[in-house]
Amino acid sequence: MDTSSIGGSSLLMRNDQTQLALSTTMMKQAATQLNQVSNMLAQNAAQAPQPAAKSGNSFNFSTYA
Repeated sequence: MDTSSIGGSSLLMRNDQTQLALSTTMMKQAATQLNQVSNMLAQNAAQAPQPAAKSGNSFNFSTYA
């Protein structure tokens, strides 16, 4: 192999590593955003009023969904 081939190969590998690092960062950001959304939904579900229990065979349904 000549010097230019080795240099070109190293540049291609460096570009691949940069692309992989960017992809990993984007996946981490997406996971962080999904975690924030799930935490917000859990907080909303905990604060939503629960249906009152009735005696007998009748049921109450919450309008919060």
